Amino acid sequence: MKRFRKLRMASVFLLVFGLGAGELTPAVVGNVRADAAVITNRLVTGRTAGRWFQFAKSYEEKLAEAEERKAQLERKKQEIAAQIRENEQKKEDLLSYIEELDMQIMTLNDEIDGLDADIVLAEAELSATKESLALAQETEAAQYEAMKRRVQYMYENGEEGVWSLLLGATSLSEILNRVEYQKEITEYDKELLVKYTEAKHEVERHKQLLEAEIESLGVLKETAEFNRATLTQLAADKSAEIEVYLAQLELDAETFADYAEEITREEANIETIKEEERKRIEEEERRRKEEEAKKAAEEAERKRKAEAAAEAAKAAAEKAESESDAKRLAAADNVVEKDEKNPDKMIWPLPGDGRIYAYFGPRVAPTAGASTYHRGLDIGGVYGARIVATLSGKVIEATYNASRGNYVAIDHGDGLVTYYMHCSKLLVSPGDQVLQGTVIALVGSTGISTGPHVHYSVAVNGNYVDPLKYVSYN
Repeated sequence: MKRFRKLRMASVFLLVFGLGAGELTPAVVGNVRADAAVITNRLVTGRTAGRWFQFAKSYEEKLAEAEERKAQLERKKQEIAAQIRENEQKKEDLLSYIEELDMQIMTLNDEIDGLDADIVLAEAELSATKESLALAQETEAAQYEAMKRRVQYMYENGEEGVWSLLLGATSLSEILNRVEYQKEITEYDKELLVKYTEAKHEVERHKQLLEAEIESLGVLKETAEFNRATLTQLAADKSAEIEVYLAQLELDAETFADYAEEITREEANIETIKEEERKRIEEEERRRKEEEAKKAAEEAERKRKAEAAAEAAKAAAEKAESESDAKRLAAADNVVEKDEKNPDKMIWPLPGDGRIYAYFGPRVAPTAGASTYHRGLDIGGVYGARIVATLSGKVIEATYNASRGNYVAIDHGDGLVTYYMHCSKLLVSPGDQVLQGTVIALVGSTGISTGPHVHYSVAVNGNYVDPLKYVSYN
């Protein structure tokens, strides 16, 4: 529950900051909180509902949904990670900016300290200058009073002073010296007064310069203090902004951890689904193998019984076939040889065996090299059974051919020729005269043949015709 409260707080925080520069009125914040609560509830109830109903779905559907939920969580986790990196960079940028501001503030502090020291020195110098000015003024005033008294004295006693000077002098040179002396005293007083006046003016000018310098230093100090206060406030604002980013980074880190936890749970859920499917497949495989083993046992038993029945049937068939073959082999014993030349009275070429495997006419070749138009009848047969001449005539061919195998050809006159092919052994030679019913060869499978039989053909004037027009098995 604590984790979901954090998730809800993170949702509120992110949604509020996602509003940008919009006014965050109480109504807006309330709506954001409500939206965040809905989002959080959907995350919780959606996950619970998904797990509640997943058992009614197929393995592929459950796995696909779990993989999709994991992929969505991964995407959200990556988004939060990107946001964390962005906010970390912003925090680092702000820290660098604050560091720069701190450097500027420290520079301003040094500058203000220097200005304070300069002001103290200037004020001390101004104080000394003021004392010098007062002393110069006093000296000027005293010199002025002394000079004024001497001038007043000379003015008041000028004539008497001249006579005293003349009478008291012992020589003209002394008189001139005394006159020059008085003149020099007067000039000295004037020069000294000018000097004192100039010194006073210089001190006053220096005082004014110091006062202007102190005023200028004060202005510089006020400017530096204002800049320091501005930078300090800016640094405080950026520090508050960093606090916001730190709070956002903390919430982002919690959200990131929540997504990582969700992904871990979803991975465990996927593994559970896969494990359940693996167990289901194993159980199905076990049942299938049991069923196959059961069917195999039943099939083996059925085959055993079938084989036993087949063996019995085969034995019976072989016995019957043996008896039939014996009868077929002995059937030629009952054929009477006679000199019959009428085509309408032809007899069956294989006494006792009327089985026909291929008829005259178009067909599918039974083996490679065989013709697709059958020019006779494939009859019988039992290997070694006796083949008889169907009509009296002259043996014109008794030889071997790659396709016909051992064969016999008998000319019956009037363009009528009969052929007996695939024999195992020939009992006549070319030029022999044979009667109807004479044994001329034994059944075999020579040449292009798929098994023991006799290929019987009838040709009239070189054209093969359907033998069934002349012979039939009675």
